[in-house]
Amino acid sequence: MYRTILVPLDGSERAEAIIPHVENLAQHEHAKVVLTQVIEPVSRSFVLDPDAPPKYKFDTSGADTAKAYLARWQKKFELQGINAETLLMWGPTVESIIHAANEAKADLIAVTSQGRSGLAQVFYGSVASGLLNRVRRPLLLVRPNTRPITADNRHILAPMDGSKRSEAILPHVEGVAKLYDAEVTLLRVVVTLNQNVAYDNIEAEFEAKEVHGHLLNRLGESQEVERFSKAREHILVQRNKLRQKGLNVEALLMHGRPVDGIVRTAENIQADLIALTSQGHTGLAQVFYGSVASGVMNQIERPLLLVKPN
Repeated sequence: MYRTILVPLDGSERAEAIIPHVENLAQHEHAKVVLTQVIEPVSRSFVLDPDAPPKYKFDTSGADTAKAYLARWQKKFELQGINAETLLMWGPTVESIIHAANEAKADLIAVTSQGRSGLAQVFYGSVASGLLNRVRRPLLLVRPNTRPITADNRHILAPMDGSKRSEAILPHVEGVAKLYDAEVTLLRVVVTLNQNVAYDNIEAEFEAKEVHGHLLNRLGESQEVERFSKAREHILVQRNKLRQKGLNVEALLMHGRPVDGIVRTAENIQADLIALTSQGHTGLAQVFYGSVASGVMNQIERPLLLVKPN
């Protein structure tokens, strides 16, 4: 499924936190790993033509160090039987990583959400955010202190929101689950005015008495029952489709704040990987669902697979 994995590094131990996850995936996928580091410009200037690209100036003194650094990691990968290449890029970080992904024909970009210490933490975090907003390829994101995957991915959590866009994650979930023979949990969190998250009985049809009264007062009994029923139906349909493909799949239904529901469920089931799309419903909800992905990334120390729907 992932034949070429691009791994941006910056020379820091924080950025290297992604390495164990890449090693594990590459060995299972027999994938090629492309290690890249970006030499950032020290300054840039603009010509009078506003449509002309800016001209960058670089400090080339660190280029040899960067090449040697990438070569050391390449050798470490090759000693494990993993095909690895290196790619040194010059330019703004996010643009250079995207260019490297295109040049390497990467199927996946794997990166930590923070790099060097101090102010560069914020910058490297913004690199992950920039990739999340601009790249079309799947992203594997980890926080620097995320526990390394030293065993197989045994349990994948896949949150969905009922939209076609959120279903874009399912082929990736299916592929990884088959690769690791993993259990899959599909999760639907119905957004409610109640900030507290709680699980609902997914096996039973919804009736008026099962929906919390304070919601009925505000939105109407029939509307809430219909909304929960549609959410239940959608997640069960997706569960059954994956089961028909031979996967071990369960489905959970919750209500409350999506980020809280995802984080709680990931901890409860000890998910080895959380897989979701970076955008859900159309319109303003795209921004909201994107914030769900960002919220999960900021709150949980588990690998996150993000896919941007076409």
